[in-house]
Amino acid sequence: MFVSVRNILCQISCIISLMSIGFCQIHGAPIVNFTNSSGDSVRFITWTYNETPMALYIPKSTGKPLPIVMYMHYCTGDPLYPEFWIIPALNEIEPCAVFLPTAPPLDNNCADWGGTYDAGLRSAMVNALHELDSLIAGTEFDKSRQYLYGESMGGEGVYRLLMDFPARFAGAVSVVGYTKDKGAENMAKTPLWIIHGSEDALSPVENDRAIYQSILNAGGTMVKYTEYPGLDHVPAMEQARSEPGLLTWLLSKQRTTAVSYYKNHKQSRSLHCTISYKTGKLQFSESLPPGTTLTLFDLNGKAIYTTMTSGKAVSLPVNISSRISLWQLSHSTFHKNGKITPE
Repeated sequence: MFVSVRNILCQISCIISLMSIGFCQIHGAPIVNFTNSSGDSVRFITWTYNETPMALYIPKSTGKPLPIVMYMHYCTGDPLYPEFWIIPALNEIEPCAVFLPTAPPLDNNCADWGGTYDAGLRSAMVNALHELDSLIAGTEFDKSRQYLYGESMGGEGVYRLLMDFPARFAGAVSVVGYTKDKGAENMAKTPLWIIHGSEDALSPVENDRAIYQSILNAGGTMVKYTEYPGLDHVPAMEQARSEPGLLTWLLSKQRTTAVSYYKNHKQSRSLHCTISYKTGKLQFSESLPPGTTLTLFDLNGKAIYTTMTSGKAVSLPVNISSRISLWQLSHSTFHKNGKITPE
C-alpha cells in the first residue's frame, strides 16, 4: 500500500506547531517520538511512496522556516532511524530537517540513484524528488535552503541532480561518488564540496579529479575539493563525516533564486499527463515550454525513452507505448512526474 508524502503533510504541519497547539489528529504514516540530549521534543516520520520507504526528521520548531537536507545513501544503505549520523551532526550546528529517501536495488550494481552516465533520472530519484517537492510545497521549510549530501552511489546522484537542476539547491556535498566528465557548466552554478580517497578501489579518484577541474575550467568559483591520501572507499566516506567545517559550510549557503523558482514550480504542479494507446501520443493539460525534457520509465522503473519536447503533445515510438509506467518532465523552471493514466 503506497502512502504519498502529501498524505502526511497534516502530520508535519501539526508537528512543527505542536508546542503552540498542543494536540493534533494524526493519520497515515507512523510517527516515532523521542527526546534529544537537551530535552527538546522532536519527531521522526516514516512512510512509503511507490512502495519505497522514506523518512523525515523534524527538530523542535524554532518559529522560523527550517532548512532541509536530502541525504542520499550508499549502496544497500538503510538510514531510516533517528540516530543516523547526519541527523545529529547537522542539528548540532542549527535546527535542520533531514529528508531520508531510499533507493531499493534494481540491478544489484550499486548505482540505483543513477548518475551522469544515464540517459534520464532513475525511478528512485524520481520518487525522491516527488516527495521532496511535496514536502517543500506543503510545509514551512525554507525554500532557499535545500541541500544535498550523497555518499558513494548517493554521491553519483548528487552530480546528476546538479547537472539537471542547476538553479535548485543551495549547496551540495558528494563523497566518494562517481561521475562522467560532463555537465560541469551546470554543476558550477551550485556550491559543491567534493571528497574522495586517493586509493579508492571502487570509485576511481581520477573521475572526481576530472570533474573538479572541469568545473573550474567552466568558471566555477564555488567548488571545493578534498582528497584523503592513502584512503580507500569506505574509510574516506567515514573520514568525511568528521571533516572540519563541512556541514557548517553546507548550511551557510543560500539560494537567492529559490523564491522565483518555486513560483514557477508551483504553477507547473497543476500539470496532468495522460497517454492514448490509440493515437500513440502523450498529451499534456497545458503547453510545455521549449527545452523541456521528457523521460519515460517502464514497469521496473528503468528509463526507456528520453526526448526534448514542447507544446501539448508528443508522439511516442510504437514499441514502447504499452510498457510505460512512469513519466517525468524536467525544465529549468519546474520538475514534475507521475504515473501514466490511460484514456
